[in-house]
Amino acid sequence: MASRTLLYFGHVPMEGAGSAIIVLRHLRRFSDDGWDVRIVADWGQDHSLCHAAGWPVTQLPHRRWWWLPFNHDQAVSRKLRAWLWAGETARWLGDTKVDGVLTYLSAFSDTLSIAAVGFAERYNLPLATLVHDDSRCFTPNAQEAELGYRRRQWILARSTVAWFASQQLAACYDLPSEKTGLLPPIPEGAAAAAEAHGVSAPLESPLLIYAGNYWPPQLPTLAAIAGAARTAGGRLLAVLKEDAGHVAFLQASHVEWRRPFPRNTEALDYYRENASALVVSYAASSADMPWTRTSFPSKLIEYCHLAIPILIIAPEDTAVMHWARARHFPDAFVPGDTAGISGYVARLRDPSFRRERANLARSFARGEFDPVSIQHQLASSFSRISQ
Repeated sequence: MASRTLLYFGHVPMEGAGSAIIVLRHLRRFSDDGWDVRIVADWGQDHSLCHAAGWPVTQLPHRRWWWLPFNHDQAVSRKLRAWLWAGETARWLGDTKVDGVLTYLSAFSDTLSIAAVGFAERYNLPLATLVHDDSRCFTPNAQEAELGYRRRQWILARSTVAWFASQQLAACYDLPSEKTGLLPPIPEGAAAAAEAHGVSAPLESPLLIYAGNYWPPQLPTLAAIAGAARTAGGRLLAVLKEDAGHVAFLQASHVEWRRPFPRNTEALDYYRENASALVVSYAASSADMPWTRTSFPSKLIEYCHLAIPILIIAPEDTAVMHWARARHFPDAFVPGDTAGISGYVARLRDPSFRRERANLARSFARGEFDPVSIQHQLASSFSRISQ
């Protein structure tokens, strides 16, 4: 089969936490499957990883002197600028024939997704849009939030398919069922810990690990988890970016701390060797982190592939708790349930309990969180050109 070309618009794929690494994993898999990947990158970002992968990169001009001014909140202006950007992209591509268009619709910037719509519509191509967050949750000004929502509704309505991270997020938009899909954030797919996990991780003093991005309202919850773990003879390690005040608060609350690892794979290796359980946790109330009601934690998906016990601590109205309750996940607690958390930590001393919970995590990794299946779902967005 001749090589097919995928054109991606959006935040530059990169290592780290958040959606940028999700995009990176998808693009790597497209590339490994024989797709020729091209990038139309957001402005002011590092392209070195794309160049290393052999993916050509361009940035669109903000404007030409003969272009009319751009107002992204006016549909006519939006459509005109998207059409002009499509022409700029086509000139960069030259004779390259594009088979599919992919964009990540960021909660913080939708400009490149508008450009993706313009290119897909001008050249009659399928457009798949990834959506991980409700942008309104990150915009304190109600009027700006509503305008941003309308722009995103416009983008999604013009996509061939919009892939949402959760059912709760999909419900935020008015789209026909044929345009709507559910797609969990794709994991690294790291090798699982040994079946007999628990030999290297401490038994007498179980080690819980929380890692990744965090928001200040989560810190009291982490302190409470550490207190509950200490009651049962356990410990909590937080692998977080350094903030002197936050680290001091955590350490005063008996939370151990270390800096994040340079690469995600290094972090996963460390967890595999040292963690008795991995923690997915939010603030005590979703009002403090409203996006958690619709956003799905990619770390949960990643952790399942390590086949290590997983502890979920979140308010009942979050997307992750809806997921946990629907699947009768046994180790999901609300933040105030310190007795439940302490009891869980105490059970981590039992190797048979660890094996049982490790096998539970492994079952999700082999099922709905299988990266091969997730990638296949996304690639199906372009199935009409692969016949």
